[in-house]
Amino acid sequence: MRRGVLTVVSVCAFVALLGAQEPVIKRSPPLTYTGEIVDISCYKSKGVAGGTGAAHAACAKICVLEKGATVGILTDGDGLFKVWGAMAADKYAKVMPYIGQTVEVTGTEVTLSNNYDVRSFDVQTIKRSKSR
Repeated sequence: MRRGVLTVVSVCAFVALLGAQEPVIKRSPPLTYTGEIVDISCYKSKGVAGGTGAAHAACAKICVLEKGATVGILTDGDGLFKVWGAMAADKYAKVMPYIGQTVEVTGTEVTLSNNYDVRSFDVQTIKRSKSR
């Protein structure tokens, strides 16, 4: 009996980990943005001069991997979006090679149920931009 309870608790914990991201309450049509992949906390605290570009990439990677910082895309003209969805998995493993670089992303803007003040983007594809 006790063993069954532990199994149910383990399964519930596993399901909670899988569903850790907030539920989406609104999703835009597919969009494409060009911009720079940044560590959001450094960008907000240091601004464009200190929190963006190739010179800041190594610092941003450390912040993401060791401090759990959030990654975003600073778009050309549309603002900052938090990277959300599958690309946020495993400490942004699929996005990390692009930090500090200009990229083109496709996906959808999402409104999350408990976070109206942060714009989030569910990135489906990412590639280096040829425009810069």
